[in-house]
Amino acid sequence: MINEEKVSKNKSFILITIIILVLAVSVLAYFNRVDHELKQELQMNAEFIIKNAEQEFRITMGDVLNLNPVDFTATMNTSTTQPTPVEYTGVELSKLLQNYDVQITDESIIQVTALDGYATALNGKEVLEPENIYLSIYKNGEPLKSKAQGGDGPYLIVIRNDRFSQRWCKFVAEINVR
Repeated sequence: MINEEKVSKNKSFILITIIILVLAVSVLAYFNRVDHELKQELQMNAEFIIKNAEQEFRITMGDVLNLNPVDFTATMNTSTTQPTPVEYTGVELSKLLQNYDVQITDESIIQVTALDGYATALNGKEVLEPENIYLSIYKNGEPLKSKAQGGDGPYLIVIRNDRFSQRWCKFVAEINVR
């Protein structure tokens, strides 16, 4: 009789746990769907978002082109390739943020998030360093292709002083300054 009570309690506990897990997954899936829809829209329109504590800006390719992108060389070095100099065209991240009156100090933290969820963190000091961090739109004279096309874009954060290109961020969706 005691075993039957234990079994019944265990079954109830397992059932309640399963119900809670199903509800949690459903809520998280809902929030992820909303986030996914925004990311899809951003990619389709070649847009990304800049945020800080007070403001949020939706940036288009036209906005980036209006900042007069420059050509620069960065060395791409991955675990599967030899260090290779690559020609990029882009806008210094500090100039882009300054254009939207987003203030950066040496102590600022800038988080760049990709469409696929990858994120990299930059500090204000390295962003403010001249000719170091760029939001790139062209690679070797060609527009960056979307993920679906096997590319890195439409936007790619290139950190010239990142020796192994480990913190570069493809498919930029959001830049959050804190």
